[in-house]
Amino acid sequence: MKIKTLLSIICLMLFQTIWSQQLIPDSLTQKSVEDKIVFLNGKGQKQNAIDSSNIYFNEALKLAKTCDCDSLLLLTHFKKANNSIMKGSFDQGLRHLKVLDSQLLKIPNKIFEFRKETLYAYAYNLKDEDNKALKHLETALYLAKELKDSTRIAAAYNNLGNNFFTVNKEKARNYFHRALRIYKRHNSPKENLRVAYQNLAKTSTKLDSINYYSNLSFHNITDTTNAVTMIHFYINKANAMLSNNYYKSGKQPALQALKRSKAIQYDVVTQIALVMLGMIELEESNPFQAIKYLESSLKYKSSGLENKQSALEALAKAYKSVNEYQKALAINEQLMTLKDSIYTQIQSSKFAEFDAKFNLAEKDKAIAQQELEIARQKNARNQLIFGSIGLLLLGGIAILWFINKQKRKKDQVQMELEKEQEINQLRTKFLGNVAHEIRTPLTLVSGNLTLAIENLDHKTKAKKNLQVALNNTKKITDDANEILELLKYEGQKMTLNMTSAPLRISLERIVFSFHSMAQIKDVELNYNSNIANKIIVYTDISKIEKIINNLLSNAIKYAPSNSKIIVNDMFKNNTLTISVTDFGEGINYNEQKRIFERFYQSENASKIGGIGIGLSLSKEFAEFLNGNLLVDSTPGEGSTFTLQLPLQVIENTSKNSNELPKLIPQEQSNLINSMIRERILIVEDNPQMASYLKELLEDSYSCDIAFNGEEALNLLKTQSYSLIASDIMMPKVDGFELREKINTTEKHKNIPFIFISAKTLEVDKIKGFSLGIADYIVKPFNKNELIARVKNLLKNKAARIQWQLENTDQLSKTESSDQKLLRKIENYVIENIDNDDFKIKELADYVGYSQRQLARIMKQYTGMSPVKFILEIRLQKAFAHLQNKTFFTLSEVRYAVGISSSAYFNKKFKERFGVTPSELI
Repeated sequence: MKIKTLLSIICLMLFQTIWSQQLIPDSLTQKSVEDKIVFLNGKGQKQNAIDSSNIYFNEALKLAKTCDCDSLLLLTHFKKANNSIMKGSFDQGLRHLKVLDSQLLKIPNKIFEFRKETLYAYAYNLKDEDNKALKHLETALYLAKELKDSTRIAAAYNNLGNNFFTVNKEKARNYFHRALRIYKRHNSPKENLRVAYQNLAKTSTKLDSINYYSNLSFHNITDTTNAVTMIHFYINKANAMLSNNYYKSGKQPALQALKRSKAIQYDVVTQIALVMLGMIELEESNPFQAIKYLESSLKYKSSGLENKQSALEALAKAYKSVNEYQKALAINEQLMTLKDSIYTQIQSSKFAEFDAKFNLAEKDKAIAQQELEIARQKNARNQLIFGSIGLLLLGGIAILWFINKQKRKKDQVQMELEKEQEINQLRTKFLGNVAHEIRTPLTLVSGNLTLAIENLDHKTKAKKNLQVALNNTKKITDDANEILELLKYEGQKMTLNMTSAPLRISLERIVFSFHSMAQIKDVELNYNSNIANKIIVYTDISKIEKIINNLLSNAIKYAPSNSKIIVNDMFKNNTLTISVTDFGEGINYNEQKRIFERFYQSENASKIGGIGIGLSLSKEFAEFLNGNLLVDSTPGEGSTFTLQLPLQVIENTSKNSNELPKLIPQEQSNLINSMIRERILIVEDNPQMASYLKELLEDSYSCDIAFNGEEALNLLKTQSYSLIASDIMMPKVDGFELREKINTTEKHKNIPFIFISAKTLEVDKIKGFSLGIADYIVKPFNKNELIARVKNLLKNKAARIQWQLENTDQLSKTESSDQKLLRKIENYVIENIDNDDFKIKELADYVGYSQRQLARIMKQYTGMSPVKFILEIRLQKAFAHLQNKTFFTLSEVRYAVGISSSAYFNKKFKERFGVTPSELI
């Protein structure tokens, strides 16, 4: 029996170990303990069930006890308590808070003391124990003032206002105003202002004032996709209206709160919303609908007793109004029982308080007697203490010596750790650059292969497309090879591949292979050679080619349009010297020492792209061949890279000729019908990508190319364009800076502007749209999508101009106010986007205009009718859902944007974006 028991214990321990390991993914196994704790806390918050959450929190607490990370230990205890309270388990949350209390005695931390007191108050408020909540809120305010933290002081005022909301609205309003003044004085984040305005709305008594503060709170919501934030907004707005008897106005926000809280199973708010709606329907003489809402509310057990009391009182009234007296009587009996429970709870609380005071008096007596005894013992203890001080001083000296020794060791470890962290940051940046850099050539490969298929009947065009695709597959292969070469070099596995080669012919082949790339960018490539044809060398020519390729590709990348690149070579005393000079921005002196470091990218390079190992690898190749690679640069004038290599010469009797192949002059493109076709400005620093974009669009539009934002601004001084399509990462002036400068010029700020970029982060898209761009396309993209988006933007622009020409007498003189109105309209449409019955009349009523006036304003500023404008917003939202994989099926996407017809959705989506929805799912 004992052996079986022992085996069971071992199996259980093994199972717990495996379970613990399964909580943390493989990607975090090598990470620090702190990273693992943060991960487990995040997973715990995302669980729907409290028990599931606590599994993650408990594992995080175990890890926190193994490391020197007190703040993470306290944070985990706090999150565990907060999670239980937020999910309606108040008693469990209070138990967790008591554990946090005991931890704070061991690890004093005033910030967590403040957060703990605030959470205590929140829990007691939800339990309808406002007196207990008030004590904790006053303690929180005291702690915030001790910390001299304005944000926390304002939060404490907000919480005090909430506590007084039901008993003294004037006092609550006073606290809320104090909080708002602090937020405004310290330029607090929008989220803080949102809470302050929301609180003022619920303490207002007039409908206009409620709407005013509610709208201000909505405009300060930083993330309208955050479900909990939006639920609180609607429930607070409804509560403010109902508390002042504006039942009709409170119905819509209450319905929104109910719908959204049900979607995420936020039971506390669901019950409150149901009670509100029941009371509204009762006031509007709809007793049967009221009964339906109120009975549904009683099925939930998550909110306080007062809310249940309100529901029962309203339900009894509803049954009476429909002559259901027996049911009304039964509800009244429940109501009496509930009131008795509330009274008993209050009396128990008062008795407990009295008992505590009585016990405290008895304890005071006992303490006084103990103090007399302590005084007698004090003299004896003092003698012992003074005798021990001498010994402690000697021990202290020894301890200080040991601490200093440990500190020196710790400092050494810290320096090594910082160095390792810097290397890790560089590696992370490198991996990000690799992912970014591969998108442009992938776009060119897939795009040109598509064009080649379409141009099968035109062999010349198809051949050109295939050549561009091949060149870019080579670019991807070269980047991959650079990484492999780096790994070989690190592993000391790099070898020489020595062959005999004619020096001058080999160098000419390498340099002239860049002629077409330079030509696309209008850069003149001059090659001056002083090497005789008869010289044959024995070397690793492939490594020399990789060095020169890197220098020339960088030179073309940084050279401005209509400039030149000069390549000079010389062979003297068995040493090859090659210099590559460009006339770009140059490199700052402090960066010249670092550009050959692995993964390092200068400020200019970070705007253009690249993987950050080209120059490092070139330098290592040069040194591997017993040579050197140097740089000489002047900011604002350009850079010269010089390669010096010792070479072994083999004599050759071939004819010596110093003639150089002549560079083919760049062909000038004919601007056919440029005066009658709409003109598009393409801003793209990659010459092949710029050429590809031009090829896609030039059948329908006249296209000009600028290779950075500065060139684009110069073109805009003398030329007019119907649309601008720009990359983001570019030298000199990047895409964001270009858009900001265009916004300052009245002539060009309304030109439709598209970003075509390899940057995929949501923050970049948000920044672009906040600058007023019309669209954002991520590389690699479908060519039909680009063409369709350009066509739609130009069509809307033309409609807007045509309307303005035909209605000059109706044009608004207050442009800024109408633009604000347009934003208000857009926000309201987004708010109702999932409502397929949303009507133009409802929109017009909301903004206070007639349908005709609304159509005039929207036509003037968007070129679209209200119907088309709403459809545009629905389609844009659908595209974002599909791109971000928000839903699993197209049906979910359609219903999320309020389009019920599948055929209609597919047709309009294809017309707008050039691709079908199924291609993006």
